[in-house]
Amino acid sequence: MGIELEILDYLVKHMGDLIPLQGLSIRFEASRSEEKAWRPDFMARVSYKKLQFKLIGEIISHQSSSMFNAKLSLLKSHASKAEGLVPLVVAKYLSPDRRKQCQGEGVCFLDLSGNVFLEYGGLYIERIGFPNRFPEKRRGRGPFSDKASLILRAALSDIKKVWGVRELAQSIGLDPGFVSRMAQELEKRNYASRIDSKLKLREPKSLLEDWVREYDYKRNQEVRYFCLAKGPEEIIEKLVAARIPDDLPYALGLHAGANLIDPYAVYGEVHIYTQNKGVINRFVEKMKLREAGEGANLIFLLPYYKHSVFYGKQRIRNVWVVSDLQLYLDLHNYPIRGLEQAEHLYEKRLKHIIEG
Repeated sequence: MGIELEILDYLVKHMGDLIPLQGLSIRFEASRSEEKAWRPDFMARVSYKKLQFKLIGEIISHQSSSMFNAKLSLLKSHASKAEGLVPLVVAKYLSPDRRKQCQGEGVCFLDLSGNVFLEYGGLYIERIGFPNRFPEKRRGRGPFSDKASLILRAALSDIKKVWGVRELAQSIGLDPGFVSRMAQELEKRNYASRIDSKLKLREPKSLLEDWVREYDYKRNQEVRYFCLAKGPEEIIEKLVAARIPDDLPYALGLHAGANLIDPYAVYGEVHIYTQNKGVINRFVEKMKLREAGEGANLIFLLPYYKHSVFYGKQRIRNVWVVSDLQLYLDLHNYPIRGLEQAEHLYEKRLKHIIEG
């Protein structure tokens, strides 16, 4: 509860600054609930002129969509049981999408960055547009980091499967202790639950949405080349003809990979993931490539996901392509027609796996 207590302490001390309305009184009290299974993180009595009501609040300390949705649901359910209870979500910062979701579901919100929406009776307060005052530093050992993502890749390949920690660790070649720690983190973020000491995903779609939000294609290092060819199809034909040996790991990504699986968007560059620059040099020799800045049509990617990018790679038309999941991650925020290709790929290839 460290982060939650930190947020609550700040809230109590700075409520007057966060909601600067003269005559508004907010008095915090101990959280009590007749519900044995759940109670809010805090409660507060509010009075303004002749209006009086009670806030029941939940503190959001993680970016997990699954956790956020669960807390909204609990708040709405509890607030509906008595007159004068107003549900309130509190966080260090709530994105515009999260704020919109709160309002759409009838839940008030307040963040420590200054954004607030509070409505009850004749009282209406809305102040939005304040930037995030508490940007999170990226943590290397979160569930979306390189090695940890192997856990997600395996679990998302069969969302109905219940995994033992040692079984999962063995299947992806990771230390059981590391897998156990990451499993606890997934539980903490409401992405997974324990069933007879085994791990099962809870909301795969929310997990994938958060992963896409966290993932940054630009972390890959680009090495740009020009291949003498009329277009991407001919580049791929030359790749096939080059007969790249199996000891040189590679896989097509982004539009080129997606186009081989299910053609949709027009594209002009071929992206290939490789393990290191030594592998790139072999491609240069076999395909007669030359370095290029402007005008490059063949782009090698030295992966940020060094351990996991090739997980689930697939053989299509005699070339290797990264997994559908990796294609989706890369394309979703790719600036040139990436989102539409990603959405098409999701509907055609991932939806039945992710949503069951």
